[in-house]
Amino acid sequence: MGPLLSPRGEEIRCDLAVNRVSEIKRDLTPLFRPRSLAVIGASDDPAKIRGRILAQIIKGGYPGRIFPIHPTQTTIQGLPAFAAIGKAPGPIDLALIAIPAESVPATLVECAAAGVRSALVFSSGFAEEEGGEHRALQDRIRTIARESSMAVAGPNSVGMLDLAEPLAATFSPAIDFAALPSLRANPSNRRIGIISQSGGLGFALFNRGLKRDLAFSTVINTGNEADIDACDILDFMLDDERTGVVLMFVEAIRRGRRFIELARRALAHNKPIIVAKIGRSPAGSRAAASHTASLTGSDAVHDAVFRRYGVIRADDQDDMLDIAAACALCPPPAGRRVGIVTISGGVGGWLADTLEGHGLLVPAFSAELQRRIRDFLPSYGAAFNPIDITAQAIGNDHRLRSIAVLEAADEVDAVTVVSSLAADTRMVHEKDALAAIVARRRKPILFYSYPLPSEQSRSDLAEIGVPCYTSLRGPALALSALLERAAARDEAAPSPASMGASADRSAAARLLDAAADTLCEYEVMAVLDAYGIATPSARLATSEAAAVEAATAIGYPVALKIQSPQIPHKSDAGGVALGLADAAALRAAYRTMLARVAEAQPTARLHGVLVQAMAPSGLEMIAGTIDDDNFGPLLTVGLGGIHVEILGDVAATPLPVDAVAVERLLDRLRGVRLLGALRGEPPRDRGAYAALLVRLARLAEDFAGRIATIDLNPVLLHAAGDGVSIVDALIVQRRRDHREAP
Repeated sequence: MGPLLSPRGEEIRCDLAVNRVSEIKRDLTPLFRPRSLAVIGASDDPAKIRGRILAQIIKGGYPGRIFPIHPTQTTIQGLPAFAAIGKAPGPIDLALIAIPAESVPATLVECAAAGVRSALVFSSGFAEEEGGEHRALQDRIRTIARESSMAVAGPNSVGMLDLAEPLAATFSPAIDFAALPSLRANPSNRRIGIISQSGGLGFALFNRGLKRDLAFSTVINTGNEADIDACDILDFMLDDERTGVVLMFVEAIRRGRRFIELARRALAHNKPIIVAKIGRSPAGSRAAASHTASLTGSDAVHDAVFRRYGVIRADDQDDMLDIAAACALCPPPAGRRVGIVTISGGVGGWLADTLEGHGLLVPAFSAELQRRIRDFLPSYGAAFNPIDITAQAIGNDHRLRSIAVLEAADEVDAVTVVSSLAADTRMVHEKDALAAIVARRRKPILFYSYPLPSEQSRSDLAEIGVPCYTSLRGPALALSALLERAAARDEAAPSPASMGASADRSAAARLLDAAADTLCEYEVMAVLDAYGIATPSARLATSEAAAVEAATAIGYPVALKIQSPQIPHKSDAGGVALGLADAAALRAAYRTMLARVAEAQPTARLHGVLVQAMAPSGLEMIAGTIDDDNFGPLLTVGLGGIHVEILGDVAATPLPVDAVAVERLLDRLRGVRLLGALRGEPPRDRGAYAALLVRLARLAEDFAGRIATIDLNPVLLHAAGDGVSIVDALIVQRRRDHREAP
């Protein structure tokens, strides 16, 4: 995961230029299941986009009424044409618009006046182009849609395909029309829906999936999302009983909080969401901005949200389909143990390496399980895992019997079968028996063919309900994704009682009201105290004598820290002195500090100097929160010092959290072993750190929309039972004119 640091890391920014749109649930039935439609700008020439759209609608077998709209022609592609949308007879559910951009707003007004319920705009020349006039045209589309309550997809869309109608309202050349009848006849209720912000890629995924005998429900390119966006479409697909899995290619998720709600719902109803999100790299982020005129946001934030709510992230279109096949066809595995049945010992071993490289386990079988396998396996076969049935299995039922044994065994959670399906004559004889095993299976069963499988073998497996892979990483990715999603489902939403002890929210609010946008450390300590988060003994001093008095009361050694809202990074301005052992050292440090600060920050408004007890040594950690404009507040944890500065060993999760969620978050750190006993050192007080994180998260959740960031860095973890020490702390509030109403 990329950097997700607090203000001192200078990596995460909260941009307010987020395109927030209405959270009202949209009725998209007229868009996807129209009883009648109009093609505005239709042409007789199928070589043109305007003509191809109409031609593909007809070719796809759309059963409803079609009204071509053209100002002069009376017939188009054999259908009666009408001069304007208002001249077409009868109610129209969907208007497909392919005309010059400057004419689109007026045409949408005409559609609204004619009672059209939805529209899809193919026309380009809007916000994807440079120039304010293009953005203004797109803004006009949004205004018309909202004022008329007409659902408008696009502009700059390649279109959509719905298998239920059927409706091929697209100019994409990636549709195999010969395959559409069999796709519609497929009885699966775990069909795959595709939502793409890239026009070509959505239909490319569909095209590739057809070659793998996958079942689909709907494909749509959302274009520039002037009105309805990817979240609206996702909402529709989650309600659609035919859609069991959703693939999404996104350049930006514009309504993060709405997306979280939908991801929670998908998780609860076992409808996996598989996302390709570009913008990991600076180049990818620039490409997204230029293509859709949108902000990609922090990739680390997206990763954190996806992981928390079981959204599976994929990095390649074939990876997306590999994972989708398993999500559509397989039950989730109960654990990470995989049993392998192979006809080739070498390939079986290679697959075992690949599975374990993806965090799965290929355990040796017990003596009893090996005995059951050896009852039918020849002496030259292997029964320990992988099960090597050898090439001699071509003439017997050893593959089928091995699958049956592993499916019934409690020692494995998933079964992968390595076969040569290029010309597999056994499948026709084993098909019924394999189907019977699959019908009662409690765990995933996946096939991997190292030569490309024959069309018949692949089709037979698809009919049975078994995914077939042609790469070693395919089954490994699929199984690890199923496990990751299952882990997210196990992480139930925390109850208020599990989110830390009671907090004095009103006291914290008063402290925040009285402070500047950037709080001084002594002010932060008071806010933390209101939430039961202990900090080292400290006093604010406004004179040298008061500093000596405070140190005497606290007890030496002490630290001195300059306090100013204009100096959040105190060390950079010479505003920190540590380990002062007596009054003489304190007086000298006090004078030197004020002189250095005056030179470095002459206009800074000083509140005084914080005199603070020196904390005992401990393992440096960080703890912080960030209130992302799009997704809301997140908790960040990490190992401090070199681990965060050089290795970026941090992990984040959206709020709210409880102790269980925090413990899982800590386990994601690469250096989590440092928290345990290591090389004679006692284990660190992980429990105290976790409790601090829960309370900190509650503070951030209570003041979401107001507190932009909280940064505790470092937090020293002492030996188990000795607690933690917060050595430095910072809170940054949103500017008053950017704060959300409570």
